[in-house]
Amino acid sequence: MKVLAKKSKEAAKTLSRLSEAQRKEILSHMASEIEKNATLIEKENKKDLQLAKENDLNQAMLDRLKLDGPRIAQMVEGVRSVMNQDQVVGKLFDTQTNEEGLIVQKQRVPLGVILMIFESRPNVVVDCAALALKSSNAIILKGGKEAKYTNEILGNIISRSFEGLIPVEAVQVLASDKREMVNELLELEEYIDVVIPRGGHRLIEYVTANAKMPVIAHYQGLCHMYLDKDADTKKAIDLAINAKTQRTGVCNAIETLLIHKELLPQIQEDLLKEFKKKGTELRADKTFIQGTKQSIKESTDEDWATEYLDNILSIKTVESLDEALNHIDQYGSHHTECIVSQNEEACERFLSAVDASCVTINASTRFNDGGQLGLGAELGISTTKIHAYGPMGAEQMTTSRYVVTGDGHTRA
Repeated sequence: MKVLAKKSKEAAKTLSRLSEAQRKEILSHMASEIEKNATLIEKENKKDLQLAKENDLNQAMLDRLKLDGPRIAQMVEGVRSVMNQDQVVGKLFDTQTNEEGLIVQKQRVPLGVILMIFESRPNVVVDCAALALKSSNAIILKGGKEAKYTNEILGNIISRSFEGLIPVEAVQVLASDKREMVNELLELEEYIDVVIPRGGHRLIEYVTANAKMPVIAHYQGLCHMYLDKDADTKKAIDLAINAKTQRTGVCNAIETLLIHKELLPQIQEDLLKEFKKKGTELRADKTFIQGTKQSIKESTDEDWATEYLDNILSIKTVESLDEALNHIDQYGSHHTECIVSQNEEACERFLSAVDASCVTINASTRFNDGGQLGLGAELGISTTKIHAYGPMGAEQMTTSRYVVTGDGHTRA
């Protein structure tokens, strides 16, 4: 692992010297190779899906794992979107001239070598490789064993795509079934500049406790939607359905729906009817259950603290906006929180009080996504405020330094 990390460090030096035209050429090759090998990717992905079924992984996990034609096409589109974005590396900004006539600017520079440890979703390999190359970072990717065959073929295709252009060590995809590699890599702060764990609680805790280098955690998405007493009823129902059921196994789907008690009678039956159509399992508090004749399981404290990643939703009736905010403060994971309300004052209070990497107002939580927010793709959604908070695109994979230009200036 030390040799591997050292080669990544050398590759990072090469990447930092590339021109923007060279970066675009590399990403263009990468997109074309993935596109040409779509059939092979699907074939390897089916091996992972078969093993997942044999191991009784739930439907949500299978959905996260699956790569079919349309999803591969989305990955290719993501690479090309990243390729066509404005230049990030070397960009000068915040230009000022001080009293002595010195020109003071900031410049975007790569972080260096990024170690990414993630679970389940193989599209992460492509998204992260593209963003790393766009931002001139070398990246080491260690995925979960569930996607062993898919991760491996994607890694091989990516390496072939830039052979002869840059060192193949610029993007390294490690064997997914060898967990001991992680322990060694977390010790190598001399060569690895930052580690980004993206997954469940145990993974985040382990990496945070053992890494010698800085950690940017991409923690779970225990997301909430609050339906205020002044919410438009149709919007409230449509947004709740979309945020939970549009795709249930993703981190920006809501896990708890908070409903103001004054709004509840206006939307309860229509809301239940729509969730029934979607096959959603509901777990609700006593107040909600007493308001309907339908059979609903009563929620527990454990439900409030659970990221289901499945077609299951907890519902809680609240007396006020403050009660909703207190609930989010207690159970939220700083990922995505939403308010649905026509009351501007309530929206402003929610925005100022809630602590999350993304806050949506009268819009689905499903929009907290790098592709949707103009990043092309995302490394993940950081729930750590340092060095980034929210979706991480190419710009969030850089830092800034000062560039000072003078004309023989000396300091008195």
